[in-house]
Amino acid sequence: MTPEDTLMPLGFTETEALTYCELLRAGPSTGYKIAQGIGKAQANTYKTLSTLAQKGAVIDDGGEPRLFRAVSPEQLIKSLEARLAEQAASARSALTQLEQHTPEDRIYQLRSVDHIWARCEEMIGSAREVILFDMFPQIEAFAAPMLAKAVRRGVTVEGVIYEEPDARPRPYLVTRSRASEDIMRRWPGAETRLVVDASEQLLALLSHDTSKVLHGLWSESIYLSVMQHYALAGEIRLHKLQEADLAPHLTIAGDHPPGLRALLASADET
Repeated sequence: MTPEDTLMPLGFTETEALTYCELLRAGPSTGYKIAQGIGKAQANTYKTLSTLAQKGAVIDDGGEPRLFRAVSPEQLIKSLEARLAEQAASARSALTQLEQHTPEDRIYQLRSVDHIWARCEEMIGSAREVILFDMFPQIEAFAAPMLAKAVRRGVTVEGVIYEEPDARPRPYLVTRSRASEDIMRRWPGAETRLVVDASEQLLALLSHDTSKVLHGLWSESIYLSVMQHYALAGEIRLHKLQEADLAPHLTIAGDHPPGLRALLASADET
């Protein structure tokens, strides 16, 4: 990818990108010299320079003939970032007014990792009262700052983790899975289950390096979210108990039912 190619996704035309990069390479130049350097008609080049000046990418000395100079890449990128942030804020405000949000009894599939991260961030950020979760270390590391922020807002946050709780401090409550070693060794990916306010849930299984979605489900179904909330609550309580207190069919470290055997077998085959 050329330097010119990097500018076009930022709103530059091909000629604008060529002109700006030519000025960076050649230093202050006249429109005639720039036109020769990029192989474009002089009239079109002057029109492009005028547009670049409006974008804050070039300046001129106002002389005759005018001498044009490119602003520094650092200054240009900062200007573009500020303009983009302003445009994004305006778009967010306008689009939010259009949104009609009504919880649905549907389950949606999320097929991209970016969608998983974005949904996780949005759910945690919108939590009002309680967040329950079960997260592999790769996913908890991503969610930890957001979970901590939720705690500071007064949200109750508790979950199941798969590393030693003392490995790093957390402002939220955690219980380590008693079958951590076995699960981490045999599970076919990095998993998360997240329920917010018993109103919204996310279930996702990513590849171990979190680069690919193996399974991703999200739902605002109140019924399903309530069931998932109390299922997680029950698991958290069970993980707090001594192993001897649990019947084999109640723990993943005990009996393996057919569905779990099939899931673990798929991991063993890879």
